[in-house]
Amino acid sequence: MIPRDHFKNKRIAVVGLGDHGEMVTDIKFLLKAGALVSVYDMRSEARLKSDIDFLRSVGLASYVCGSVPADDLLDMNLIILSHEYPRNSSFLAKADQAGIAIEYPETYFFKQAPPITLIGVIGICGKSTVMSMMVPLLEKVFDDEDQKLFVVDFESGDGIISFLRKIKSNDLVVARLDGLITKELYNIRTSPHIAVFTTDLPRGAYNDSPFEILTYQTYNNFVVASNEVIDKTHTFGFQPKAKMLRTNANIIPATWDFVGKGLHDRDNAALAVQVAKLFKLDDEIIQSVIEDWKPLKGRLELIKKVKQIDFYNDTTSISPDSTQAGIVSLRGNKDIVLIMGGADAGYDYRTLFSVLPQYIHTLIVVPGSGTLKERLAIRSLDQIQVRSASSIEEAVSMAVESARKSDKVLFSPGFGSGGIDRSAKERGDRFVKAVRGLK
Repeated sequence: MIPRDHFKNKRIAVVGLGDHGEMVTDIKFLLKAGALVSVYDMRSEARLKSDIDFLRSVGLASYVCGSVPADDLLDMNLIILSHEYPRNSSFLAKADQAGIAIEYPETYFFKQAPPITLIGVIGICGKSTVMSMMVPLLEKVFDDEDQKLFVVDFESGDGIISFLRKIKSNDLVVARLDGLITKELYNIRTSPHIAVFTTDLPRGAYNDSPFEILTYQTYNNFVVASNEVIDKTHTFGFQPKAKMLRTNANIIPATWDFVGKGLHDRDNAALAVQVAKLFKLDDEIIQSVIEDWKPLKGRLELIKKVKQIDFYNDTTSISPDSTQAGIVSLRGNKDIVLIMGGADAGYDYRTLFSVLPQYIHTLIVVPGSGTLKERLAIRSLDQIQVRSASSIEEAVSMAVESARKSDKVLFSPGFGSGGIDRSAKERGDRFVKAVRGLK
């Protein structure tokens, strides 16, 4: 727990409000704590109006939309970046040279927090699903005043820095660690005490090895992962100090009333169950919680059946691995129309493109920098029909034309959101609205 006056009169620049306002909660906390906060965002004030109006109502006096003036940052004691902005952004160069602290919410939180137990959920896809299963399990363990449970997830909008006002030594933190923050934690010599891998990490999320985030673990720490991930550690010559706990889908008994879709949900549940067992949670409680779990919105979410065609929203897919997991989970046998495309997220799509013909008969691509980057590979796909749509709404209409009776239409972009979509949620909302308008 930080001192009450820790932020008082500190000049803090917050750069970026987040795709859908994730930084707002922390900005409000900093203002109430007496910090002199200035907000900067590359987007126009019109696009940020609701968030800016709210922040002004709670005391924000200084903000700049449409640019980040580098010289402004030289007057700051601390610069906090949202995930949209990399450390090598040109406007940060002068501040970096001047020795001004530049942090992401997570790095600042972990530097300032007292000694805690950290469970980090790591991987390309499945992190939110694993956390949605794991957190309710751990809440059954940490339900008293002596040791509390905190969930650090940038996309939740619940704030991260604001937890510093109440977190105490020996509390438990469950953190969703995307590739950016995994690399950042390694750079500040921090490893999760329990590292839960849904997959290994993509290039760009590490310096030399996808498992370097484990470097600072000790012998009483744990790695929880599938056989595939643990076997891959040996490929990279990594010798973990922590105990390696292998999981597989069979940990979830077939007799359980589990509503997950396909093998990947069982794999995710197995990770959550293995962590719960580390904390000695009773099997009966584990079963009850897992049976009560409901799939998350925007993750293989069945929206509607139209003319015997099922429409699924998997808008949170921003990687080829997550899109591949989606089509496999639907048990596609050339009965899937896939809608895909969006902003470049830096992934390698070769494996996904190689397996698409096994599962889908039509691919409809929507615009984006990532779609453009992969256009030649997409055009060269054989055994499937490839169509281009100018929008998500047009893609839905094309899917109806292309689908046959008993087919599945899957919106699983496999790329980041961008352009007119502020976030993955917004593009998913557009897909859902278009589907619900079908008759």
